[in-house]
Amino acid sequence: MNSTQYVGGWQRLRLKFITRLAYGDSLPSELRREGSVPVFGSNGIVGTHDCPNTRGPVILVGRKGSFGKIQWSEQAAFGIDTTYFIDSRHSRASLRWLYYALQTLNLDAVSQDTGVPGLSREVAYESILAVPPAEAQAKIAAFLDRNTAAIDELISKKEQAATLLAEQRQTILTRAVTTGLDSDVPTRLSDVATLGRTPLHWDTVRLKHVVARIVDCPHSTPEYEDDGDCIVVRTSDVDRGRLDLERARRCSWATYWERTARMAPAFGDILYSREGERFGMAALVPDRVPICLGQRMMIFRVGARVDPMFLMWFLNSASAYAQVVQDTVGATSPRVNIPTVANIWIPLPPLDAQRAIASFVSTEVGRIDAIRDRIDASIHTLNQYRQSLITAAVTGKIDVTREEAA
Repeated sequence: MNSTQYVGGWQRLRLKFITRLAYGDSLPSELRREGSVPVFGSNGIVGTHDCPNTRGPVILVGRKGSFGKIQWSEQAAFGIDTTYFIDSRHSRASLRWLYYALQTLNLDAVSQDTGVPGLSREVAYESILAVPPAEAQAKIAAFLDRNTAAIDELISKKEQAATLLAEQRQTILTRAVTTGLDSDVPTRLSDVATLGRTPLHWDTVRLKHVVARIVDCPHSTPEYEDDGDCIVVRTSDVDRGRLDLERARRCSWATYWERTARMAPAFGDILYSREGERFGMAALVPDRVPICLGQRMMIFRVGARVDPMFLMWFLNSASAYAQVVQDTVGATSPRVNIPTVANIWIPLPPLDAQRAIASFVSTEVGRIDAIRDRIDASIHTLNQYRQSLITAAVTGKIDVTREEAA
């Protein structure tokens, strides 16, 4: 049976009886012509073109990569071959209602491909939606437009606040590790352009001259075990000065010993990401945690001249990042080579000053991070509420007519 009718004329229908998911078309960047038509990939707008392959408005659904992601364009767009699209030719339902309804199907939960993650059209078509009459569809869409817009505005303001905090964090960090804590000391313009002015009595040295060891990760994918005793640190686990091991992957002791044959990470060593969207981030190895390196990671063991925390904070500064970003290679997955990292210039104060700077930065960054964590938590709560509101309205748990009257 294809549908079941129930109260108010609503029906339970498989998606294949509601809409058709049309395939996007190949359009390499070099073949795009100058124009105002947005070009959509699975994760959003990736450029412009002079002609669309859809009508407007249009729903775009990620097919490869960010599969299952639901996007909306009020104007006619060009959906490339990593997307499906739905316009007025492919459904008799209200497209705006369908845009919200698709967000309740968790189309991003299951990939049907072993290589590049992908959404199978056949699997999507078997999803079931509660479909109200046309008049109710319009009311639900209008209700959700108004209410999600208010939520989105609040989320946007919180994200702006988080961005300002991140900028403040980086400014405090960079200023401290390049100019110190005493604004009255004499300074000089460094020979290294990215360092700017540094205290006159500080040295300027390359990273390779203040570390005892520089070790790159094994160039292989570790064998993960969900209940493994050891942690594999990947680039996604490293932030600027923070190591998040809560969601880190694990491995067995056998894999650990295999991946630490050159050097086992120890407390005070510095982890450094050197490839991907999150390259150029450093964090300290915590105490009494068996850690090995995932792909695209490096580790430094400091020498006697440098405080590990000071060096870690400098590697997270805008001055250090500006040095390595100049020599990154690869467009889709930028990476920095080991010689480039080894030759980073570091402004080096006396050891006691290094420790004082490291302590100051840790305190200030910790204060900002605590505020940022609270903002992130509230954004997460708002997103959850937004999704629950959409689900409740689309499934009929909310009487939108009554809600609007109230």
